[in-house]
Amino acid sequence: MEAPWQQHSRTLGLWLIVLTTVFGCTGRRITTAVEDQTFQPGPSPVPVVEAAKVVPPTAVVPEPPKEEPGEPARVEEPKIEVLPTKPPVEEVRVEEQPVAPAHQPAVQPVQPAAVSELSDIFFDFDQYAIRGDARSGLEANAGPIKSQPHRTILIEGHCDERGTSAYNLVLGERRAQATKQYLRDLGVPSSQIQITSYGKERPFCAEHSESCWQSNRRAHFRHP
Repeated sequence: MEAPWQQHSRTLGLWLIVLTTVFGCTGRRITTAVEDQTFQPGPSPVPVVEAAKVVPPTAVVPEPPKEEPGEPARVEEPKIEVLPTKPPVEEVRVEEQPVAPAHQPAVQPVQPAAVSELSDIFFDFDQYAIRGDARSGLEANAGPIKSQPHRTILIEGHCDERGTSAYNLVLGERRAQATKQYLRDLGVPSSQIQITSYGKERPFCAEHSESCWQSNRRAHFRHP
């Protein structure tokens, strides 16, 4: 059995260890008087550090700037780029002065100057062939024409009012050409004969009858 003083020493040693641990007296060297034992310091206790609580940062909303009382907020005006424009061209208007129509006299049917010694010949409706009664008239005209070689004659082809103007102009020309050819066959030189056509534009008779139409379907002779 241990002596009482030994038990007392052991109890005291235990208390010293507890106090050293609590108060951090780990760096002191303690020697008991009874056992002459040396206390060797152990590793320093690791302080218990509580885990830091990580708080996520909250979004910081910037506060709008405070406007001073009495001072209006400044608003930047948008910059507008002005492009150079061309000066407007002045339109010159020329007013046309009304021109008074020239006075045109009414066209009167022209009665060509007939050659007294030559007689006209006539044609059937819409025909330019030389009729039998017209041949004797042309034979009578060929003598005076050939007797005056220095003079020329003009043969005009005419039509009645029926049909278009364009058609009658062609028909009148064929009648004048047939008359010229017949005179050439009778010995009249071509240099003495000229032809033209008036169609229905210069009628000899203005009545609307068969007899009047027959009078207008002719080949007329005159000096140019």
